[in-house]
Amino acid sequence: MANEKKDGGLAAVPAAVEKTELLQQQAAAGQPRPKKKRNVKKIVLISVIAAAAGLFAVSRVAAMLRGPLPVYAPTQTVAAGDITQTLTTTGTLISGSRVAVLSPVSAPLSEVLVEQGQIVRAGDPLFRFDTTALQRAYRQASASYESGQLQKGDALAASDEAQAQFNDAAANLNNLAVQKDRVAAAVNSLSSQYGALTEEEKKSEQGIELGAALDAARADLANQEQALSAAKAAYDAAQKGVLSDSGRRELELAQVPTAVSVEAARQDLNAAKAGLDAPIGGVVTGLSAVQGGMAGSYTALCTVESLEDVDVDIALSRYDLEKVRVGQSATVVTLGRAYTGKVSSIDAMATAGAGATGTATAYVHAKIHLDAPDENLKLGLEANVSILTGEAKNVLSLPLSAVNTDVDGQFCLVVENGVAVRREVTTGLTSDTAVEITGGLSAGDLVITDPLGISEGMAVSGDPGAAAPAMGGAAGGAIMIG
Repeated sequence: MANEKKDGGLAAVPAAVEKTELLQQQAAAGQPRPKKKRNVKKIVLISVIAAAAGLFAVSRVAAMLRGPLPVYAPTQTVAAGDITQTLTTTGTLISGSRVAVLSPVSAPLSEVLVEQGQIVRAGDPLFRFDTTALQRAYRQASASYESGQLQKGDALAASDEAQAQFNDAAANLNNLAVQKDRVAAAVNSLSSQYGALTEEEKKSEQGIELGAALDAARADLANQEQALSAAKAAYDAAQKGVLSDSGRRELELAQVPTAVSVEAARQDLNAAKAGLDAPIGGVVTGLSAVQGGMAGSYTALCTVESLEDVDVDIALSRYDLEKVRVGQSATVVTLGRAYTGKVSSIDAMATAGAGATGTATAYVHAKIHLDAPDENLKLGLEANVSILTGEAKNVLSLPLSAVNTDVDGQFCLVVENGVAVRREVTTGLTSDTAVEITGGLSAGDLVITDPLGISEGMAVSGDPGAAAPAMGGAAGGAIMIG
């Protein structure tokens, strides 16, 4: 029946056209038109409408016989390849080596030879000092030291003289003591002899002489005792003027403060005369010195931060921290220039900060050391960072859009015999555009890369000319992981 309708509809078009041409020929030959016929335009219009209706009927019948068209679905064949996983973030350029330039003296600055942000080489002059006050301080310290040395010399000379006197007094005292002992022995002997005489014998000439000798000996002994006493006093006086070993040591130590003052003044003066030069090459930061201003001893005048040792400081969330390891390669881009480097350190402690939504969160700071920094780098500037966190060779991979996630896990829609079939998958590394497939698929599987509007069981085709456009939402309420 459908075929008959189809044939009748197709036959109506040439018949209507043939009839129209016949009427036009009769009008041209002057033949009267049949009375039952209306004007030609109306007939042509009716004929065209009839033909269109016939064609529509034919197409509907054909569609019914053929069935519905498959939905168009872009596909990709699963194949082995390489995939790299990177973490992109931003960081701040900092110097890995910075030296604070401290003033060695307290003195006015006669010259400040650098400016904030200036690049210097190691040894370049930075600051010069006014040495007037330091020269005066050195002369005063030297004079005080010399005066102390003279006083020490006089004290040692006096001690040496007293020592000589003491030695003489000691010798004299010893001699007098011997003489006294000898005289005392003589007195004792004469006294014994005289005491042994009788009264009559004492009146004799011999007794009288013995008595006179005893009296003379006793007088000599008294004199010897007086001389010995005077010698002992001279001995004691001389001994007091002699410096002991501890006294001499104290005299030496008394000169130490002035000696130290002289040395400090000399060092300050020499340091001020030399001025301050750049300890390393780099950029001058934190400049606080002002020409003509007073520089305090050991106060920082500026800092020199190396441009040959540069790091990028980045803040990692706990999610990013799981991927980053010391030694991983990184690419840093700033001011249109790219630099290579490696993750050199990761802090052992988190730092509190504010997240993107303003809520408090914690970050762990890490540093990326640049392999070949140059003077085009601007310390303190932000830089874009890409860290290579993973790499896999010759593994199965698909575009991110091909892998979907729902409550049951990750899956792909695979084309089997022209029908979309759900296939559970497991994934590995993820790059910016692709994801590693570690399970669930095999090389050669045909996977739908854009499953939007496609559900499991739908007829699909990768040929846009032989398929209808997909309609509706994502497959089965899935969420694409890309």
